[in-house]
Amino acid sequence: MSPNMNAGESCPTDNRVVRFRDACAEAGVSIATMRRYLAAGRGPRLVRLSERVHGFRRRDLNAWIEDRTAS
Repeated sequence: MSPNMNAGESCPTDNRVVRFRDACAEAGVSIATMRRYLAAGRGPRLVRLSERVHGFRRRDLNAWIEDRTAS
């Protein structure tokens, strides 16, 4: 943690958006599988960047991956 940050404060990179395809690769799931997770309400929160571009906030993706690997 940066010395200028207080406990509980999120890092600015946590708000960065990871594009859908990159997030799938990072999570180790196919695009189709991620779409099924999202349709079932079991995926990370999706962010719409434009009409055709979607992604996930870094903190949401990390939390979702952590939850999946904790079991």
